[in-house]
Amino acid sequence: MMEIPIALYSLSAISGLVGDFKRSIKISSVFSAIASLSLLGIAAHALSRGLPVQESFLGIPLIIDSLSLPFMFIIALLSLVVSVYSISYMEVHRDTGRPLAYTLLYGTFVLSIVFVALTSNLLWFVFFWEMMTLTSFVFVSWREQDAGIKYLLTMQLANTVPLFVALGIIYSATGSFSVDYATLKEVASSLSPVQLKLLYAMFLVTFLAKSGSVPFQFWVPDAYEAAPSNIASLMAGVMEKMAVYGLIRLLCNALPCSEGIGYVLVIVGILTMTFGTLYALRETHAKRLLAYSSVGQMGYIWFAVGMGMVFLTMGMESLAYLAFLAGVFHSFNHTLFKGLLFLISGNFEYSAGTADLNELGGLRRAMPYSSLFTVIGALSLAGVPLFSGFLSKWMIYQAGYYSGIGLFVFGSVMAVFMSAVTLAYSLKLYTSAFGGEPNKWTENAIEVPSSMLLGEGILALISLVIGVFPVIAYPLLTISVKGSVAVTMSSISTGFDYFSPIALLLVVSFVAVASYFVLRPKTFDVKPWNTGALFLPEERYGAKARDYYRQYFTEMEGLYKLGSAAGKVGRVLLSALMSVYLVLARGLVYTGREKKRSFTLDELRHRTVRYLDEAFFAPMMDLVKNIAVLAAGISVSMNELFLASMLTTVIILALLVL
Repeated sequence: MMEIPIALYSLSAISGLVGDFKRSIKISSVFSAIASLSLLGIAAHALSRGLPVQESFLGIPLIIDSLSLPFMFIIALLSLVVSVYSISYMEVHRDTGRPLAYTLLYGTFVLSIVFVALTSNLLWFVFFWEMMTLTSFVFVSWREQDAGIKYLLTMQLANTVPLFVALGIIYSATGSFSVDYATLKEVASSLSPVQLKLLYAMFLVTFLAKSGSVPFQFWVPDAYEAAPSNIASLMAGVMEKMAVYGLIRLLCNALPCSEGIGYVLVIVGILTMTFGTLYALRETHAKRLLAYSSVGQMGYIWFAVGMGMVFLTMGMESLAYLAFLAGVFHSFNHTLFKGLLFLISGNFEYSAGTADLNELGGLRRAMPYSSLFTVIGALSLAGVPLFSGFLSKWMIYQAGYYSGIGLFVFGSVMAVFMSAVTLAYSLKLYTSAFGGEPNKWTENAIEVPSSMLLGEGILALISLVIGVFPVIAYPLLTISVKGSVAVTMSSISTGFDYFSPIALLLVVSFVAVASYFVLRPKTFDVKPWNTGALFLPEERYGAKARDYYRQYFTEMEGLYKLGSAAGKVGRVLLSALMSVYLVLARGLVYTGREKKRSFTLDELRHRTVRYLDEAFFAPMMDLVKNIAVLAAGISVSMNELFLASMLTTVIILALLVL
């Protein structure tokens, strides 16, 4: 049945051939939405039929099992929502005039993510992983080249290289690159301790870098700010989850769980949730705030998965499955609320022309539905009861508390504290954008089109439903990390027997209605309180995003300086790689008399490209020419030098072969 969504995603990819930008986007989005619906249908059919389900597409082995099922559902749901949202949103990027480039990249991006989650062969996993990286790189470079280059260089260094090293290790043990997960599980016992540790390290670096976790977080804010908001939603909501899927699949399913790797993940998770959350609190641009927020929320997931790995190796299976399922559940919830909030940042771009919170304000009356959806997304993100993020975070807290391990208890305490900080920056996001009075950026703002609201409404509604009726999500929350046994939420004790979301909803509703009738004001025609500052104009009463928590930032300046210093290390490494890249790229273009000068990437892009053989032999020709001129004092033609250098190279290669 996978042929149907694959064919539809492929049609979505080539829809740009229509030519007209608006029509191409609409046709592509419709095909992609139908493909996502069919993918949801396949997931439901596989669940009812019984797992695992195996099939093949053009020689690519595919499997839907207890581990790939929840991630398949995550991909299908968010790609459906983003496809509907993109019908109108892409008008923001109409000036790029590249309909075929967008549709081709969008269809390929989603399709590559689907194959990453469903293929059962490691070589195909790496192939589609690289395709996912390449297409997302082009989207990050859609308007700004620097962010794209930073992202690409980071992924090449911390994704491509480790994955190819891992393939080399597996080849040394099996004699083949094309190995399925079942074979890898059998081969793991024959690997030497050094090979196994190196394999763990390569996969760990790959998945931490793709998720933007500490110490690889430096690429995240620039990339998410530069990418179109619909793509940023997919990157944060789906692409990051492929790192979670890959790590559990390869390091806990195909390979035996490692207690040491588990502790590393726990420490990285605590650092990542702390760093990402505190830096999100400081940001004043909606997309950068949400980018750092994604870093922080990935910390929660790694903390849970790391605890699960440790518990499993210690024989504490109940706690292990609680922790693993908490990580999977929070991955699902993060897809809902972070996908929603990134789409809301697209609403700001569409209606106000900016996502800078310092320039927004007073949008509540102009954009009432966007305001409502932002409240739902923000409260879900903060883990407030009755919203989707609460239950998964509570499961993470429980796994840490019940363990009795000091590091895990400390991590749970930090997770609770970071949830309070998350609520603080969520309030900042909402009030700075929707509170106060309209300004020059927002005075003409109107609500976004219905297709954008429809996509956001789906995510907001599911967040509410999952918060009140979490049992609905239980069939999708499965995990298989030991043998072929699949564990579901309904088969473990979560300790929620004393907590009833429905009862809490009734109590909260009663208190809210009672408070309204008791405390409601007699008149709504009131002026804002100016605290006696009569000289201050009314339009300056509201605080800008940069003014929030200023005293806190003053007190914690040392901590932020430490984080900035750590970030400089990544920037220095990227700068060095960029310099090497520019040197190599300079040899592939005509620079004329400006050869000695340094060129930027944009300058080199507008130069005429040389043929590869010409670029290879040009330095050698220059060297031979200079030696000949100095030695003989005669002029030599370029054609003669080219033939001489070619002949010299052939002779040297022949001697080496002989």
